[in-house]
Amino acid sequence: MAKKKDKISSENSEMGDVLTSRIIAVTVGKSKTFYLHSDILTTESEEFLRNLTSGFKESSENAIEMKDENPELFGFFVEYLYRDRSILSREVQHYSEFVTLARLYAMGERLMAHKFQSYALWRFTASLGTSSQISEESLCDLLQIACTEITERAREDPMRSQIFWYAGTKITNLQKFSMFRQILDEVQDLGKHLCLWMNKSQPAKSSGPDEAKYQKFDPESEYGPLDPFEVTPKAE
Repeated sequence: MAKKKDKISSENSEMGDVLTSRIIAVTVGKSKTFYLHSDILTTESEEFLRNLTSGFKESSENAIEMKDENPELFGFFVEYLYRDRSILSREVQHYSEFVTLARLYAMGERLMAHKFQSYALWRFTASLGTSSQISEESLCDLLQIACTEITERAREDPMRSQIFWYAGTKITNLQKFSMFRQILDEVQDLGKHLCLWMNKSQPAKSSGPDEAKYQKFDPESEYGPLDPFEVTPKAE
């Protein structure tokens, strides 16, 4: 019992340190500013760690501009940081969410937020299969993300593999779709990647991070967080 109390006390102390760390103004896409705790940002993202601890002006000014990111997508990252109640905490409910998850995965790569990426991949693969019904337009969006937003590596990226595999299973329908033919003309090597995955089994699915079964912390804890969003009541 004493050990359990000591552990709880230690966790509360660590979370108290996090929630009393300095506030960073993160302006995304020139249109929306999020006010976030520096310790949370630097723990979850190597890109934020680099910007906030390497003597750059962002560190001294407590402000970061992310001109090329989408505020709505970044909002999912903030939800992940503080609430665990975003699209990453449930199964895919509509085929359009596959596109959102792929974009979040790509953003995670840019932020070097590896655990965030693994959550996005886990949710994506958990709901993807041969019976998944993704519209041709959304599938074309996925192919563009795979080819233009996610880095091609010598060892194929797991998100790209899942997208190319699924597109290969739907190639007959895709070939009738004008948007797909346009992407084939515009994106170099897309046809090659699809051919490599034709008639193959689905790549291994992600088992998900161990943290997936736990919340990081309760946003209604005794520290009563400095939440970047308006706090909404938790469902009973």
